[in-house]
Amino acid sequence: MSKFFADVINQLDVTRPVQKQVGEIMRIQLGIKNGVKDKAAGAAKSAQWEHLNDLGRKAAKRDEIAGLVQSNAQSRVTLRKLRAEIKSSLPKLPGREKDDLAGVLQDQEYRAYVRGLSQEQRDRARRLHPDIAAAVARAPAELSGVPESVHAELVNDMLRRTHGAELAKIAADVAAMEMADELIRAADEEIRAAAEVAHATDFRVWAKPLVDPLLTDEGADFDELYRRQPEALNVLGSLAVAAE
Repeated sequence: MSKFFADVINQLDVTRPVQKQVGEIMRIQLGIKNGVKDKAAGAAKSAQWEHLNDLGRKAAKRDEIAGLVQSNAQSRVTLRKLRAEIKSSLPKLPGREKDDLAGVLQDQEYRAYVRGLSQEQRDRARRLHPDIAAAVARAPAELSGVPESVHAELVNDMLRRTHGAELAKIAADVAAMEMADELIRAADEEIRAAAEVAHATDFRVWAKPLVDPLLTDEGADFDELYRRQPEALNVLGSLAVAAE
């Protein structure tokens, strides 16, 4: 698995700012994943080790790797920021120019035409003439009477035609972020094993005080940040919503 992540890192496009940052995150987290057990074991070198009971030794191990918990949290926060930045910078669906009155009226006529079709025909709106499909895509679904799912497909088709190359690059950025998410979770699992964490509540009691200062500064919530699966970033789905 470590070789897999190392290969992913080596394949990232460092000319893309997002992927360059993701690569830095992944290198740090791969180091944590591979080294946290040894670091925790370093607690046994303490002069007090032989005088500690089981609880004391567990606490000593946790103290030894507290910084790695904070690093893991920082990587989660950074990816959270990157997701927000991507969402805010997604290309928008091209619309009619404000002074294109003829185009606006034509779009209205096309949408009225679609509203007059049968439901079965509206469900197959992607088969309509491209000009009509574009008019439907440029306005909320209810103005044409098409289902939301069909409208999203029309928007996405139009975006692929107008921003295909850009979307492909963004999709690669998102794929890299998903790999980083996976590695962060793998590093987190190794941290919990090294810290002898018995269950989620035990981890929360230990880790939350360590990372709360960071999360407070970043406006993040511990439970949201550490939920099992981060929010998926569907590039075209996000664009379809933003277009409306």
